[in-house]
Amino acid sequence: MTFEQTMTFEEDLLRLEAIAEALQGEGVPLEEALVLFEEGIQRIRHASAELTRADARLAVLIEQSDATFALRPLAE
Repeated sequence: MTFEQTMTFEEDLLRLEAIAEALQGEGVPLEEALVLFEEGIQRIRHASAELTRADARLAVLIEQSDATFALRPLAE
C-alpha cells in the first residue's frame, strides 16, 4: 500500500491520530485494521525522517565571550 507522501509532518500526525482512533474503535474488520496499521507505520517512518531532516537544520544561537553571537549545529 502506498500513501500520500507529500503530506507535511503536521498532516502526518493528524492522520496518525485518526488511524489510532479508528483502530481503537469497535467493529473494524481485520483486513481494514491491517491496512490502517500498515499506513500508520509508513506515516511514522515518514514523520521520523522529517524530524531527522529538521534536526540536521537546527542551529543554536550562542553568545560569544566578546558579546557577539554565533550559530553552531545543535549536535555539538
